[in-house]
Amino acid sequence: MKMKLLKLTLAIFVITYLSSCYKLAATDSTGTPQPQPKVTPTIVIMGSSSAAGEGANPIDSSWANRLQATVNQTSTKAKFINLAYGGYTTYEAQATGSVTASRPAPDTARNITKALSLHPTLVLLSYPSNDIAWNFSDTEILNNYAKLTHLLDSAKVQYIIFSTQPRDFPDSTQRMRLKTLNDKIISVYTYRVNNFLDQLSTPTYSIKPQYEAGDGIHLNNAGHAVIFNATLQQPIFMNVVQ
Repeated sequence: MKMKLLKLTLAIFVITYLSSCYKLAATDSTGTPQPQPKVTPTIVIMGSSSAAGEGANPIDSSWANRLQATVNQTSTKAKFINLAYGGYTTYEAQATGSVTASRPAPDTARNITKALSLHPTLVLLSYPSNDIAWNFSDTEILNNYAKLTHLLDSAKVQYIIFSTQPRDFPDSTQRMRLKTLNDKIISVYTYRVNNFLDQLSTPTYSIKPQYEAGDGIHLNNAGHAVIFNATLQQPIFMNVVQ
């Protein structure tokens, strides 16, 4: 009985001591709570040429570079890592070891496995039109997003999926798919979508002339600014960088 009482007394002492140490770390000599140092968030960008800055001139005018510059002008600093590469689809983004017949293989230097190895706070996924250019079906594109987001959810990493973008496809069916796929993505991912498709698009989902970089695929500085501004207002992004 005495031994049990001694063990209980020691346990209470240890808990009280540790609690007092925590309070000392969290308060000043008068007991006033002190602000704790904020952890610098790491934001990883995955995507294709738009996320890599294509169409912007100079490159500092791209939406990704403007985000980094703007966030790091504030008291909140963030580490941005851009893994985007021109021409990529949601297949290059898949986890290392994924194999799909007749489809691109994952790029181990720029895929979700690489992104998670960087211990991100937030991942931005921007694959606006290349999957449709390759005529991948909506079902397989959504399945690819489901695999990516499952890994992010499992790792408890926040993410934002960027909307499709207009593109001057000669085939009107492909242009309309930009809209239908975007609607499907929004229906699944709701508040996690950064949606700017309609703002950039004509009624037939080609690029509005004022946002056209000249090749029918990419956006000029004004188009990049639309994505930049939409991202700054996206609730998940705002929560991470505030």
